[in-house]
Amino acid sequence: MIRTIILVLSVATLIALVALGWLLYRASPGPDDQDILGITLGRSDNETGLTFLSGRRLDCAPEADAPYTSTCTVTIAGQLLTIQAFRNGPEQPNQVGGGCQAVYAGQPWPCAITSRHVDVHWFAHISDPLGLDAVQMDALRQRYFIENLPEEPFLTGALAAPVLAALTVLVGWWAWKRPSTWRGWGTAVGLSVVSLIGVFALALNLTRGFWD
Repeated sequence: MIRTIILVLSVATLIALVALGWLLYRASPGPDDQDILGITLGRSDNETGLTFLSGRRLDCAPEADAPYTSTCTVTIAGQLLTIQAFRNGPEQPNQVGGGCQAVYAGQPWPCAITSRHVDVHWFAHISDPLGLDAVQMDALRQRYFIENLPEEPFLTGALAAPVLAALTVLVGWWAWKRPSTWRGWGTAVGLSVVSLIGVFALALNLTRGFWD
């Protein structure tokens, strides 16, 4: 009975880690072939603060109206935000820059291409946050909770998740196979080490857009 409970808990833990990985993926910066990898609203020096939206939340399509090469849309506080954007070409000295223009609720808003972190570029930054007040901005941060967390939880999670996965595999293998020989324990330890390395690499890849 105890072995069955341990096995069920081990499987549930691994499923929870997979689900967490999927949520992190959905909140991470958009794919590299997308002109903008996310949106930054507001400024850090005012009461509304900064709010981030992942580029994976956006609906983007190619744009034929030069100089813009794509148009991305997302609904915020019941109104449609449309951003036209382009990345600088190879002839430009600033290879991580570009240009954008934003329209929200039928009104244009200043937009600039900036970097979220040192190695995370091509975020559309709208410093005047679309006329949203502090309450609306807080609601937006709660809706997009993961991408607006501080750096520390991602760093802690990237270290804790591999250890948890390795221990879960080790304990789950014991509950399932009940190894009694060196070969059996060697297999258990080997699978645990593979899990540790694999989850660590995956965790770093999933969280690299959230910290410097």
